[in-house]
Amino acid sequence: MQILTMLGFKKAIDKIRTAPTLPRLVERIDAAQIRHDPQPDLVDGKPFVPGECYFGLRLAGLHLKDARRFAQQVLPLCICLAEFQQSGKRQAVPFSLGPDTIRQRLQPAFSGVGGDTEPHPGWVELRDIEIVHPTPMSLANLEAFIGLYAVPGDDIARTLLNVMGSISQAFAGGLSPAFGIAEKVYDGFTALLGVKGVTPEVEALHGNLLTKSGYLLVSNAPDDSPLKGKMFVSGGRLRQGEAPESPVVTGFDYCLIAVQRRETVIDISSNAPDLFGTLWTRVVEAFEGSTDAAHDAFKRLQRVIYGSPDLIARDRDALLAGYLVEYQKAVQILGQLAPPQPKGRGAAGENITKAVSRIPKLYAALMEKPKGAATDEIRKRWASGSGAWMRAGQLRYELNDTPAGFVGDTIIRAL
Repeated sequence: MQILTMLGFKKAIDKIRTAPTLPRLVERIDAAQIRHDPQPDLVDGKPFVPGECYFGLRLAGLHLKDARRFAQQVLPLCICLAEFQQSGKRQAVPFSLGPDTIRQRLQPAFSGVGGDTEPHPGWVELRDIEIVHPTPMSLANLEAFIGLYAVPGDDIARTLLNVMGSISQAFAGGLSPAFGIAEKVYDGFTALLGVKGVTPEVEALHGNLLTKSGYLLVSNAPDDSPLKGKMFVSGGRLRQGEAPESPVVTGFDYCLIAVQRRETVIDISSNAPDLFGTLWTRVVEAFEGSTDAAHDAFKRLQRVIYGSPDLIARDRDALLAGYLVEYQKAVQILGQLAPPQPKGRGAAGENITKAVSRIPKLYAALMEKPKGAATDEIRKRWASGSGAWMRAGQLRYELNDTPAGFVGDTIIRAL
């Protein structure tokens, strides 16, 4: 994918500036330089493989060399523009943090410094700020523009910056906005950064972020900094050594971005899955009516899962199988359909039983006999969808010996 939009954005910013920018230190920090991370499995240095994993971006933190300046004299603004492809469609996520968010989280970089009268380094703890939610890795890579700016302050500018930050954060973590909407946000950023007195503290345009998981450091240190290649991320902070108590890097301004990799979005311990919760609730409620209604609601759920652009093939297989097994249990216990008959409507249910007989682990799970009647506890579990989600988590690895996508195709064809 070409990053024409962001290149245009970068050129527009460069054009409105009078002073040329100098090469700055931008480097990856891989697993060999990461210690004591709060989410180690997500930054363990494994490669991104299209179709087999998810990527996500998080803003782990900001460091300000002179925190007092950003707290008293200028307004801080952090911008990230990310572009990628999802299901063959171009997606864009504009993201920014306004001055209030940054200032509220700003704290001394280490103990013993601070005060309102002397310059001192500060750290903005942001490890819970999501820029791009977990998204299936495609053949196209991820491109991003990252910037930290100082904006001349007044009440109007502050209000606008905070509103822009709120709007862009609403895009991040959810579905990506239409590309036209994102371009409008880009135009807004361009106009803002062209205002007299706005100075870039940190900027970088990176066109190939998804190689291995880890961290990306974007700084205003010179590219030949003596710290280049020698820094660690320990405990989520950029340090000069690998120990948790090693000195924090404070000699320059920087953004620390976590480039995260997930093998699955199915958490086996989750009690409140939210991807398909509403559709599953409709299935459970439909059992109070006709068997046809329950069957139709279940088919709608399965088709939505099958067509979801937010799932890789193996997660899609596991979720289709997990919900199928849970649905079959509900059918048998409630006694409204003859087991095993997830398809409903007479002998047609034999189709899916015969189809999944070629998948031993799923067939065995489908043939399990539920114990006892539908207690209030069981009904509550059905309503929450946690049983289906946990079953999907188990099947996610039990079905690894089948080709990715085979389970889902088999189920959908037989419904």
